[in-house]
Amino acid sequence: MSHRIPERRSCQRYPACMEGWIAGGTTGEPIECMVWDLSEAGVRLVVTPPADVPLEFELRIPSEGAKANVRLIWTTGIHYGARFTD
Repeated sequence: MSHRIPERRSCQRYPACMEGWIAGGTTGEPIECMVWDLSEAGVRLVVTPPADVPLEFELRIPSEGAKANVRLIWTTGIHYGARFTD
């Protein structure tokens, strides 16, 4: 018998391993992060603690020339799940 949690995502996620930056924090300094998963609807990030990740921020992925506005949905303190808002 499987004890896996049922998948609730509405979009397929894809593994990624890209450097990213979180902009829009209270200090004004961007926070470095790793983009682990991407989907059409959102992203999972890994951020080294301690980090003051804001509720809403701009995610920048320089290697792809990409920027997106996102809203934080969940966190474990290291992993952060966010939904695209634009």
